[in-house]
Amino acid sequence: MLFRFSSAILLAVAVSLIGIALEKESLKLKRLVSRQYYQLDVLVNAHAKMKLATQRAGSPRQVLNSIERGELDVESNQQPALSNRREMPLLQWHLNPLKGQAEK
Repeated sequence: MLFRFSSAILLAVAVSLIGIALEKESLKLKRLVSRQYYQLDVLVNAHAKMKLATQRAGSPRQVLNSIERGELDVESNQQPALSNRREMPLLQWHLNPLKGQAEK
Protein backbone atom coordinates (compact mmCIF):
# COMPACT_ATOMS: atom_id res chain seq x y z
CA MET A 1 0.00 0.00 0.00
CA LEU A 2 2.80 2.41 0.86
CA PHE A 3 4.55 1.44 -2.37
CA ARG A 4 1.49 2.34 -4.46
CA PHE A 5 1.03 5.66 -2.66
CA SER A 6 4.70 6.65 -3.05
CA SER A 7 4.74 5.62 -6.72
CA ALA A 8 1.58 7.70 -7.36
CA ILE A 9 3.18 10.74 -5.66
CA LEU A 10 6.39 10.17 -7.62
CA LEU A 11 4.44 9.91 -10.89
CA ALA A 12 2.53 13.14 -10.12
CA VAL A 13 5.79 14.95 -9.33
CA ALA A 14 7.42 13.64 -12.53
CA VAL A 15 4.47 14.75 -14.66
CA SER A 16 4.47 18.21 -13.06
CA LEU A 17 8.27 18.56 -13.56
CA ILE A 18 7.89 17.58 -17.21
CA GLY A 19 5.03 20.10 -17.56
CA ILE A 20 7.16 22.82 -15.99
CA ALA A 21 10.05 22.01 -18.35
CA LEU A 22 7.74 22.12 -21.38
CA GLU A 23 6.19 25.41 -20.24
CA LYS A 24 9.65 26.88 -19.71
CA GLU A 25 10.72 25.83 -23.22
CA SER A 26 7.48 27.25 -24.65
CA LEU A 27 8.09 30.61 -22.96
CA LYS A 28 11.68 30.64 -24.22
CA LEU A 29 10.48 30.07 -27.81
CA LYS A 30 7.80 32.76 -27.44
CA ARG A 31 10.48 35.21 -26.27
CA LEU A 32 12.60 34.36 -29.31
CA VAL A 33 9.66 34.86 -31.66
CA SER A 34 8.74 38.12 -29.99
CA ARG A 35 12.34 39.34 -30.30
CA GLN A 36 12.38 38.39 -33.98
CA TYR A 37 9.16 40.34 -34.58
CA TYR A 38 10.72 43.34 -32.86
CA GLN A 39 13.86 43.02 -35.01
CA LEU A 40 11.67 42.70 -38.10
CA ASP A 41 9.85 45.92 -37.17
CA VAL A 42 13.18 47.68 -36.65
CA LEU A 43 14.47 46.45 -40.01
CA VAL A 44 11.27 47.43 -41.84
CA ASN A 45 11.50 50.89 -40.28
CA ALA A 46 15.16 51.21 -41.26
CA HIS A 47 14.35 50.02 -44.79
CA ALA A 48 11.60 52.63 -45.10
CA LYS A 49 13.95 55.38 -43.89
CA MET A 50 16.67 54.30 -46.33
CA LYS A 51 14.20 54.09 -49.21
CA LEU A 52 12.95 57.59 -48.40
CA ALA A 53 16.53 58.86 -48.22
CA THR A 54 17.40 57.34 -51.61
CA GLN A 55 14.25 58.78 -53.17
CA ARG A 56 15.12 62.21 -51.78
CA ALA A 57 18.75 61.91 -52.90
CA GLY A 58 17.70 60.81 -56.38
CA SER A 59 15.05 63.46 -56.90
CA PRO A 60 15.66 65.68 -59.92
CA ARG A 61 15.95 68.82 -57.79
CA GLN A 62 18.59 67.24 -55.54
CA VAL A 63 20.55 65.86 -58.50
CA LEU A 64 20.56 69.22 -60.26
CA ASN A 65 21.64 70.99 -57.07
CA SER A 66 24.47 68.47 -56.63
CA ILE A 67 25.60 68.98 -60.22
CA GLU A 68 25.53 72.77 -59.78
CA ARG A 69 27.59 72.53 -56.58
CA GLY A 70 30.10 70.28 -58.35
CA GLU A 71 29.50 67.26 -56.12
CA LEU A 72 28.58 65.03 -59.07
CA ASP A 73 30.65 64.46 -62.18
CA VAL A 74 28.71 64.58 -65.42
CA GLU A 75 29.96 62.27 -68.13
CA SER A 76 28.80 63.02 -71.61
CA ASN A 77 28.49 60.45 -74.34
CA GLN A 78 30.82 61.33 -77.22
CA GLN A 79 28.59 59.64 -79.79
CA PRO A 80 25.26 61.30 -80.56
CA ALA A 81 22.11 59.26 -80.15
CA LEU A 82 20.88 57.67 -83.35
CA SER A 83 17.18 58.37 -82.99
CA ASN A 84 16.46 59.34 -86.61
CA ARG A 85 17.13 55.89 -88.02
CA ARG A 86 14.29 54.29 -89.95
CA GLU A 87 15.41 50.73 -89.30
CA MET A 88 13.33 48.28 -87.38
CA PRO A 89 14.26 48.44 -83.67
CA LEU A 90 14.37 44.66 -83.28
CA LEU A 91 16.98 44.32 -86.03
CA GLN A 92 19.36 46.86 -84.53
CA TRP A 93 20.70 44.41 -81.95
CA HIS A 94 21.65 42.13 -84.80
CA LEU A 95 23.25 44.83 -86.96
CA ASN A 96 25.26 46.66 -84.28
CA PRO A 97 27.78 43.81 -83.63
CA LEU A 98 28.42 43.55 -87.37
CA LYS A 99 29.24 47.26 -87.60
CA GLY A 100 31.64 46.93 -84.67
CA GLN A 101 33.45 44.02 -86.35
CA ALA A 102 33.65 45.86 -89.66
CA GLU A 103 35.33 48.86 -88.01
CA LYS A 104 38.01 46.70 -86.39
